[in-house]
Amino acid sequence: MIKLVVIDLDGTLIGSDLSLGTKTIKSIEAVKKAGVNVTFATGRMVSATRIYAHELGIDLPIVGLNGALVKPLSNNECVFHAPLSSESFLKALDILATTNATTLIVDRDEAFGWNLTAKMRKILSSWICDIKEIDPTDSPTTPTIALVSGDEKPVKETAERIQKLNLPDVQVFLFPSIRYYPMWYFELRRIGVNKGTGLKALRKYLGIEKSETLAIGDFINDVPMFMEAGIRATVANAHENVLKIADYVSKYSCDNDAVADIIENLILRRV
Repeated sequence: MIKLVVIDLDGTLIGSDLSLGTKTIKSIEAVKKAGVNVTFATGRMVSATRIYAHELGIDLPIVGLNGALVKPLSNNECVFHAPLSSESFLKALDILATTNATTLIVDRDEAFGWNLTAKMRKILSSWICDIKEIDPTDSPTTPTIALVSGDEKPVKETAERIQKLNLPDVQVFLFPSIRYYPMWYFELRRIGVNKGTGLKALRKYLGIEKSETLAIGDFINDVPMFMEAGIRATVANAHENVLKIADYVSKYSCDNDAVADIIENLILRRV
């Protein structure tokens, strides 16, 4: 029996217009009335999920920042937090301070940054909220993540310089933007931390078994989350690596209420 549904946001729950479908809203309302817990797992800051959490009545802790932070919207009490170490981050900061790309430092649910333009603020506002512009010397020293974004060349060059530091406890994730290509990103996160570790911490907090968990996602950062769920479902527009390991693939995309289809077939018809 499914007791917990954890859903990725971008590319999965919400459409390309960043809205929730009517069928999706109704299906989540129905599954919650049936006593199933529902929450999000996302690369966004927890606070960047607020509009969707309020619309769906989500009050459970949310897996944010690709698993590096698990906390509810309602307070600052963390279920799980895995920040970067001060020693490693300060070495990376020497490089981040000199990049020409937009750099964001997220400390739990607060965001700071430099090289911010109006265009980049608008693009990043869906994921990172209320960015405070600072001088790099004023950066938090044990942040949750660092995110660099912009044109491919400066982003890649900065990522390569940091990779050459061989920091033992830091992961570097480099990837092109799907929505805003040719823009690129890279993210610094503590090694071993991902949506899977975040979901595992959430399950432990709620007392829910892996076999009782349904994970719904679409992209490669959702693969670790799938490994911590008993049932794995995805949308028609998913990355090929996700399609390969999903137990259920909806025939619908995120723009056509795929999550509603998944919940209907995997939970509501079995209640």
